[in-house]
Amino acid sequence: MIRKANINWTAKQLSKMVDKNSINFDNAVQRGYVWDKKRKSLLIDSIITGYPIPAFFAAKNENGYDMLDGKQRSKTVHDFINNEFALSGLDDYETEDGKLIPLNEKYFKDLPEDIQDTILSYSFTIYYFDGITDDEISEMFYRLNNGKPLSAFDQMRVKIKDHAKIKEISRHSIFNSALTEKALASNKAEDVAMKAWAILYMNNPSFERKELEPVLTVASISDDEVNNIKTAFDRLLESYTVMSNYTGLDSKELKQIKKIQKRMFAKTHLLSLVPFALRSVNENISVEQFSKWVEHFYAGTKHASISDSYNDNATTGSSSVNAVKARLDALDADYKVFMNTDKVKFESSVTSTEPSETLPEIDEAAYHAFCKEHNGRAVNTRSGDYPVDFSDMTEEERKMLYTFAEVDKNQNKYEGTIMKAFNRVEKISEKESA
Repeated sequence: MIRKANINWTAKQLSKMVDKNSINFDNAVQRGYVWDKKRKSLLIDSIITGYPIPAFFAAKNENGYDMLDGKQRSKTVHDFINNEFALSGLDDYETEDGKLIPLNEKYFKDLPEDIQDTILSYSFTIYYFDGITDDEISEMFYRLNNGKPLSAFDQMRVKIKDHAKIKEISRHSIFNSALTEKALASNKAEDVAMKAWAILYMNNPSFERKELEPVLTVASISDDEVNNIKTAFDRLLESYTVMSNYTGLDSKELKQIKKIQKRMFAKTHLLSLVPFALRSVNENISVEQFSKWVEHFYAGTKHASISDSYNDNATTGSSSVNAVKARLDALDADYKVFMNTDKVKFESSVTSTEPSETLPEIDEAAYHAFCKEHNGRAVNTRSGDYPVDFSDMTEEERKMLYTFAEVDKNQNKYEGTIMKAFNRVEKISEKESA
């Protein structure tokens, strides 16, 4: 049995409670503030003219009330009383003696005193519940919305153990650039925050509800984990800003950069980049170098990236554990080679083509992965008629390796693909050793 009681608050009381945070709308079932000026004005008109306004529903807690609905109405009343918007789209108000009072373009302070008093004294009914559970909240939402259930996403949000931590992550400024106002109002930032946590801290991360919900229902999210996700978002936002500040680009180059920026903030790609953004910070990779890698990887022509494996797993079924892993594996292989994090850290300022006195040990596995991922692109950095083995390249040639171009098979029939070139070198080496 749900324990229910009711109280009444005037509009003036309601506005003050919003200011004092004694009523809380920061829960999983509430949307962002999405009403437009027309709907806000109509509510104020209903108050002035005496039309009934539906009751509010809340869960009582130690500090006040968690509102289960009524966010739009409460915020509208508060904002109008505090002169934050003017009325529009309304008919003139007719008094009892037949006098017409214009309402449009009027702030609260502009209204006659008797209408102000009518608004301030309007009484709202609030039904509140003691000890209501998450399942009961979901059911309450279902009934309040005429049988429309919580979305699968909202059902999961209601059950998250550390929802406050997810909410904290979702307030990161990256979402102002990555999401539309409508998406922000629909709590989509929380969806990204949940999945960012999952891709960093969930064993075999999956974005499917059946896999993600049981984990988040019991998971304790630490402050360090929150800070790491924020650090990753910081790096991604910094990278986006770095690209926005490029100078000297022609129209074609500028168009390409804007395309890459759009790609990196699409949800699937943004989440896939989170581990590598954090990794780049931990490995002291500069934001400029990280940005160049992002440009390099998401420079696909027909698809988002230069990796077929990544592209195949970034569309249908992209939330599954296998698809997430495939994207991370493709990014990891490319990141290792581009950054050469294990053995070499190249610097963009180096211009010499002279070979180094000592060459670092080559990560052959990373080279194989690089070759496989970039099949169909030329690798030679010399003008000779045979491919150059990675281990025989100078440091500058290794840097140049990443400036590969699409192959014209008619002009470069022997080095038609990176893999063919690499395999040919392997065969030559085998013959020499024999």
